[in-house]
Amino acid sequence: MRKVLRARRRLRQALTRPVYTLHWYPFGTPVIRWADLIGLTALPAILLTLLVALLDPFELTEKTQLESDAFFYQIIRPDYPDTARDDITVILMTDQDLASFAEESPEMGVWPPPYSVYARMLEVILDFQPKTVFVDVGFLSRREAPGYDRLQSVLHDYIIYHDEPVPLFLSGGEKRDGMDRTIIFDLPGPSVAEVSVTHNPAYYPLYDFRNDRLSAACALFRSGRGLDLAAPESCIANDDANQLMSVVWPPRGSSSQGAGIFACRNLPESRIQRVIGAFLGMAGLDFLGIAPRNVASGSPYRQTCPPHVTLAAGDLHRQGGDVLERHLADKYVLIGSSFAMADDLIALPAHQPLPGVFWHAMALDNLLVYGDGADGSRYVRHDSATLFGPLTHSLAMNIVTLIIIQILTSIFLRILDATKLSFPSGAGFGRVLFGAAGWLIFTALIILMGLGVIWATKIALALFAFEQLKLAPINLWGIFTATAARTIIHLPKSLAAMSGLVLLRYLARRGGSRLSA
Repeated sequence: MRKVLRARRRLRQALTRPVYTLHWYPFGTPVIRWADLIGLTALPAILLTLLVALLDPFELTEKTQLESDAFFYQIIRPDYPDTARDDITVILMTDQDLASFAEESPEMGVWPPPYSVYARMLEVILDFQPKTVFVDVGFLSRREAPGYDRLQSVLHDYIIYHDEPVPLFLSGGEKRDGMDRTIIFDLPGPSVAEVSVTHNPAYYPLYDFRNDRLSAACALFRSGRGLDLAAPESCIANDDANQLMSVVWPPRGSSSQGAGIFACRNLPESRIQRVIGAFLGMAGLDFLGIAPRNVASGSPYRQTCPPHVTLAAGDLHRQGGDVLERHLADKYVLIGSSFAMADDLIALPAHQPLPGVFWHAMALDNLLVYGDGADGSRYVRHDSATLFGPLTHSLAMNIVTLIIIQILTSIFLRILDATKLSFPSGAGFGRVLFGAAGWLIFTALIILMGLGVIWATKIALALFAFEQLKLAPINLWGIFTATAARTIIHLPKSLAAMSGLVLLRYLARRGGSRLSA
């Protein structure tokens, strides 16, 4: 029993042993102990945060992760190459384009768009020999509309539009038992086939096991590279077919985007300027011309234009041949729509809401940029292979970041606790007032510096995980929420210890000296 007590005493002494003492500190003498550095004092906060994340009663983990993705791609803004940006062209059809088609043929200007509209678009596009084409339209049920046979003919005769067949893909639906396809047209496949689509802002699946189909981006990527489409083991060679991709969104728009609804916004290039502006914007303050967030326009760091060249569908038959050849020949072409009655808009981390076709375009861009994994290049994993049990690399990185930030928070609170206000005996009222003002200013600076160091560390860890480990952005806001909650709970106690008790003691001394007199 004595040995156990002696061992506990030695352990307590070792953990409370000073590691570093700030002798130069003007308002007290902060002492950093081993218990702070190894995370022992932060252990309750760490365990509580992990428990809340595990139970997730209000879906806080998902919500904070989406906010973290937006903050990461808008403010931190990782480097993303533009090497594949101009290889992709999006054809977008809107209500105005239906009016343009009506000028060519009245039957094509009705809602919903008849099959003849899509047949006309494909006839124009395929004439310019694109690399591959994807139509993000669900032809899942037959309706009474003109142009069905015309579109079926285009799909069957696609081989005549190119020296080699132009791969052509259409959005598929959910298969039921015994179904080999879900769309209403006969497809010669595999170069003309249906693919799977998803609009989850958190990740992009590369293969749909439930329907046994490639995703749209993966089918475009493989067909453009001349890879087998019939029965691929995975989207990329030697890759886990179950892997989900975290789509990287650049802050820039298309290099050749013009004015109008596709015009781009000039965003600040300095990362420090963006970070400072973002935090000041939360308080409603303008910083270097960066307007804070407001209800009308949302975040000032969201790009307003699409990331790829976007052509209006109604202008295809009006554009000059040189313009269409520049944007269609040997390009990945994606056809999408956004109508008033079916806008198909999805929330994106770095852009204003865009039609879903841009989600597939950006996923394809990621696959083209990061290639087939050669020379260490690979796409960003939404969640990577497991380390052991349910623990993945992404989850492990979030836990490591949480531990590091909570250790820094322990050191920050230790320094804050030691920032004491004291006066020599007999100090006058003016000296007390001046000293209290200096202490308040110093304490405010310490709080700002502490939070600044904590945020700088989180940003550095997020960039390391993203750029070096190719992991999805860590949950910055979730970790910040845990740190902020701990600081807010601790702060009143620290302020009371640093100020209130000292002032009461000073007043008691003054009162005692007057009574003795």
